[in-house]
Amino acid sequence: MIDKLALQLTSLICTEAYNNVKDRARIQYGLSILLSEGFKIISLVLFFNIIHKQNYFYFSLLILLSTRVFAGGLHLKGALNCLLITALLFISTSVLAPLIYRLPVAYYLLIGIVSFLIVLIRAPICSVRRPIKNNKKKLQYKFMAALSVALWTIILLFLESTPYINCGFSTILIQNIQLVLIKKPKL
Repeated sequence: MIDKLALQLTSLICTEAYNNVKDRARIQYGLSILLSEGFKIISLVLFFNIIHKQNYFYFSLLILLSTRVFAGGLHLKGALNCLLITALLFISTSVLAPLIYRLPVAYYLLIGIVSFLIVLIRAPICSVRRPIKNNKKKLQYKFMAALSVALWTIILLFLESTPYINCGFSTILIQNIQLVLIKKPKL
């Protein structure tokens, strides 16, 4: 449905007189991403507001976006599949993780160190539809993802609130489990 809407919007933007096929394809791809992500974010915001877990959701989203943008991760076909898996991820980090009691600092530190190493080894994992072909850019993404994990680990270790600590570390952990489990696409 989103792809059909993106196609219709592309037709409105690019008149019949404009026949550059590559530009039309780029515009359509961009619109489908914007519509898909917009639908997903609005749905998740509404859901977590309804169940009164929006603070943990926003915190988890902040950590995930600052890491995933550079590290990459699981890419699914279809907006509904993506929404369901993303909802499960955020339910894990924003509803279940805050309920867990405080673990010893060594466990949190171990999660941070292992996640940092995973990012250094595996990141970035990009979509087949948007490959990164430049090795310098790949190294920049890897560095930014590792820096994000390191900074969040330090920040989380100094927080006092157990629910937020668990929310944050579970977000980092789930993001990095994706990097381990996913096979890098052949470009």
